[in-house]
Amino acid sequence: MSIFSLFLKATAVGAANVVPGISGATLAVIFRVYDRLIAAINGLMSDRRASLAFLIPFGLGMGVGIVAVGSIISILIGMFSFQSAGFIAGLMAGSIPFLYGQAASRLGETSKALYYAALLVAAVVIAALAIFAPTPELYIEGTLSIGIMVLLFIGGFLAAAAMIVPGVSGAMVLILLGIYPLAMDTINQIRAYLSTPFDFSLLPPILRVVIPVGLGIIPGILLASRGIAVLLEKYFSLTYFIIIGLVFGTIFALFADPRTYESGEVTILSTVTTVIAFLCAMLLALRFGKKQEAAETEVNT
Repeated sequence: MSIFSLFLKATAVGAANVVPGISGATLAVIFRVYDRLIAAINGLMSDRRASLAFLIPFGLGMGVGIVAVGSIISILIGMFSFQSAGFIAGLMAGSIPFLYGQAASRLGETSKALYYAALLVAAVVIAALAIFAPTPELYIEGTLSIGIMVLLFIGGFLAAAAMIVPGVSGAMVLILLGIYPLAMDTINQIRAYLSTPFDFSLLPPILRVVIPVGLGIIPGILLASRGIAVLLEKYFSLTYFIIIGLVFGTIFALFADPRTYESGEVTILSTVTTVIAFLCAMLLALRFGKKQEAAETEVNT
């Protein structure tokens, strides 16, 4: 595989990682680079040169994809927050059949009631947090508190780990923690800085977000991905049922968040367009899931 081809595929994977409900790992499987990505991450200690030869162009491509698509998402959320929430919710809802297929593929002898109970508990916990512990404003007089920076670190850690699992959206983790809008806004600021690289006044608000998230991403990839691998090996179906519950809860949390309605009043027209956005996104995610299933089937045969 040429470096340019790897870069282009990584760009698409990076773009997928900022779209809730779309798994960057799934796209990596479809592009047939997933196994090499995992091998390169795990080989950083044993074969650093070969690993970096793969990871550097892959990381650069992902960065381009994240900034390009993240900027677009940030603009759309600002202009059409209600419709954007509908589209994001549709993407997440459309990913559920694939996640359920994964969970059902390895059901053991344990009672199915346990799996569905885990799903329900995960969904209720997230919904309850959305109702009783809404996410506070992240910016306080133009700065970030220590608590929010710790939350950003945790978000980077968990999102990086989630990106390793096919079918799981890293962006969903950021929504779950209530930091997705801040992450998208920061990506938009990065795009603005790249257009005027000598305007150093733009850097402080970017670095206040990028540094804690980046510090979380590194151990998230190196450590949490291994932990998730163990969970999937020992409790595969239970892990996926919990993920499904988190998806259901996060969809509810999206529409319980006051920021969803910041772009204007809810009218008949905005409701209709939001429903249309939801349905279009769900169909897109369903088709994406079928491609993932086909790719996995081909790999297994």
